[in-house]
Amino acid sequence: MKTLQFQAISTEQSQIQQYPKTLQFSNTYKGAGCQICEGGKVVECSSVWYYCLCEQAIPKTGKIVFAFQMISGSSFMVGIGFRDIIQKNNYSGNCGVGSYLIRYDGYTYSHHNKDVNNKQLSFTYTTNDVIIMEVSIEHKYIKWTRQNNPLATVQLEIDTSISQELYPCVNIYSSKVKILDNIPN
Repeated sequence: MKTLQFQAISTEQSQIQQYPKTLQFSNTYKGAGCQICEGGKVVECSSVWYYCLCEQAIPKTGKIVFAFQMISGSSFMVGIGFRDIIQKNNYSGNCGVGSYLIRYDGYTYSHHNKDVNNKQLSFTYTTNDVIIMEVSIEHKYIKWTRQNNPLATVQLEIDTSISQELYPCVNIYSSKVKILDNIPN
């Protein structure tokens, strides 16, 4: 019995570790001002706030962990979003519509919860910071943590009643963000 339990834990760990290695920004699902480079691992947006989504949807079971590093600039939002809703808004516009994000200045954005949408409930972050995200569709949450600061953590409930899939995404302005293949401790 213990072998089966260990195997289940090992499989989940493997899924969590493999997800960021395959994760890459989409050349299709992004705002017009976004450029993708380094094999899909880096996105840079010029003069307007634009979303850029990743190619890989978040699995419906288990939990996944991924991390974004803020490379340059100072205007970042990181989190997850519904691709179809964000695409209908041309990858720009009203934050929180179709997404769950935290902004560099500590504001949170929630697709479905007005009590936490556009409120300063998070930690702040800046260039060179690494933001680690943990998502579970099953357990209906996204959690953000700033690397090297376990106290810098915020968690939001996500709406899973929508039949659309959620994708890791950024919404940035004159900034550059990188997906990390290995999640830092």
